[in-house]
Amino acid sequence: MTAPREMPPHLVQFLLGGQTCVVATVDEHRWPMTTLMTWVVARNPQTVTLAVDMRGKSLRNIRKNAHVAIEVLGDDLCYGLRGVAVIEKEEMQSPPFPCALVAVRIEEVRDHGAAGVKFVGPTYSYETGKEHRAGFEKAVFAELKGPPPTI
Repeated sequence: MTAPREMPPHLVQFLLGGQTCVVATVDEHRWPMTTLMTWVVARNPQTVTLAVDMRGKSLRNIRKNAHVAIEVLGDDLCYGLRGVAVIEKEEMQSPPFPCALVAVRIEEVRDHGAAGVKFVGPTYSYETGKEHRAGFEKAVFAELKGPPPTI
């Protein structure tokens, strides 16, 4: 049986922004590398967009090998996604540091949940005095989602 090529509705809904995901890329020596990312948005059931720090290895890896994997972890939710990345925008406008907008066309969706096992996903919040970062995030998520369809 082959894995589905699109995310189920509850996973798309979960990935509207602000969820912690583990993104895996492959370096020039074909070694996998993982990075924790929170600026991740499901644009639709077949596309996930990422704000990828331009200063890190992930973007360099994506430029050389577009195949990525994303592990999505949430309450009672554990999915592995695999797909092909495309750099849609070399530099985003909204992040407070240089990021590229990367869209991942989903090629495989695997539900890693297990019957009878309750999974509690990771979360994050801002310390007192850092609440202004939530405003940056709203703008980043809006940019990742893109403009609404015109049809």
